[in-house]
Amino acid sequence: MAISALRRRLDTSPSQPFFTHYEEQARIELSAVTFANWVDKTANMLEDLIVDPGDVVQLDLARSHPGHWVTMVWMAACWQRGCTVALDEHPDAALVVTGPEAVSYGRMTVACSLHPLGVGFPTPPAGCVDYAEVLSQPDDHVAEPFELDAVAVAPDITFQNLREVPPRADRLLVTDPAPGWASVRELLVAPLLGGGSTVVVVGLDAETADRIRQQERIDRG
Repeated sequence: MAISALRRRLDTSPSQPFFTHYEEQARIELSAVTFANWVDKTANMLEDLIVDPGDVVQLDLARSHPGHWVTMVWMAACWQRGCTVALDEHPDAALVVTGPEAVSYGRMTVACSLHPLGVGFPTPPAGCVDYAEVLSQPDDHVAEPFELDAVAVAPDITFQNLREVPPRADRLLVTDPAPGWASVRELLVAPLLGGGSTVVVVGLDAETADRIRQQERIDRG
């Protein structure tokens, strides 16, 4: 499964780039070990917020910012906690995770500033927990046990389905990825299973994207 694949990667190539994100003037590169560190902290935050294994997390970030590295961290952290991720509105969600355009849903909500350095909001959005609080969380989290037929991505993508995603070993560039499971599968799950890496370019023109492709030494995408 994706989380166990991430742990194996920490044993084989922890310092190699795993996920790189370009937006405006910012370039953020996460190695496997850095990505796993964020996942552990976020899974611990879920536990502190009393989001239990089997609960649903409504990840609005996956709709508003489908290619952002914070979105991918939340996806992996939810799975590590044994939770189901809802990419669309879900009436039974125990937690909602939003971006900087945060609104309170009348339910527990975590707002992510998406600042390149992980800095929080000057003033947290009303009714929301600032994701920057994750920085105080421990760096280690043991993955929760789960059933393979449990739902990983609502409504019907199971943890077994994550295992069956075709692995990707290459370095792929994706520009302005669309919301939905297909992007999660290609940007996150496939390279975790296959040892590949992903470069996401958001909101930049074709010429800039091509220059990034050359700088990153990418042949595909």
